[in-house]
Amino acid sequence: MKTTLDRESVCALCRCHIRENTLFTGLNERQLEAFKEAVVVNNYRKRGIIFMEGDDCTGIYILRAGRVKLVRSSSTGKEHIIKILNPGDLLGFEVFYNARTFKNTAVSMEDCDLCYIDRHALFKILEEEPAIARKVIISLGKELNSAYERIGRLGLLNAREKLAHLLYTLAVDYGVKEDGAVKLNLTLSRLEIAELLGITQETSIRLLKSFKEEGIIDIRRKEIVINSLARLKELGE
Repeated sequence: MKTTLDRESVCALCRCHIRENTLFTGLNERQLEAFKEAVVVNNYRKRGIIFMEGDDCTGIYILRAGRVKLVRSSSTGKEHIIKILNPGDLLGFEVFYNARTFKNTAVSMEDCDLCYIDRHALFKILEEEPAIARKVIISLGKELNSAYERIGRLGLLNAREKLAHLLYTLAVDYGVKEDGAVKLNLTLSRLEIAELLGITQETSIRLLKSFKEEGIIDIRRKEIVINSLARLKELGE
């Protein structure tokens, strides 16, 4: 099982373990000094609000430890989880197209540490360090490609296929091998699963129950254990 841990790198600023190709890996001494003066580390408890949809977009965040979900709300108050972020991921891409406000809400799913860089300090670094600007462009390109892939795939699937694809993806990203099965090292409520897929909570509960009855997964309180990755992959394609 290839997990996020298999693709990790070490942050040059604080030596924490973060995902590869992030902003703070592979920096030289001059670049390090520029970032050290600009970065502020903030701590958030579980379910803490990092920023709200509509808040002033004053800078960018880099997730240092923990997990964060990006949420978009409809005019009726219905929420949809846009993405779950891991250490090394960037939050606040709005800063790159000079948006005045954040378009989503960022909520910590567990205790989190985030590095924050003010937009003016960030653009000053990018102007002075073309190599860092290239890294940002690559990150933006990957984010855009990931969004296209996600939208394109989910738009062609029904609710059952969407859930199978989501569980398979989560197993790849967060799976831990356990007694021949794969346990998701990520706690998601039935409502959060529904919000990730854009379906109702009742539908997510019914589909999870059917997957369990078929022996594809096992549910232990809030934990989900994948018994057949191959079957999930087949269903989600």
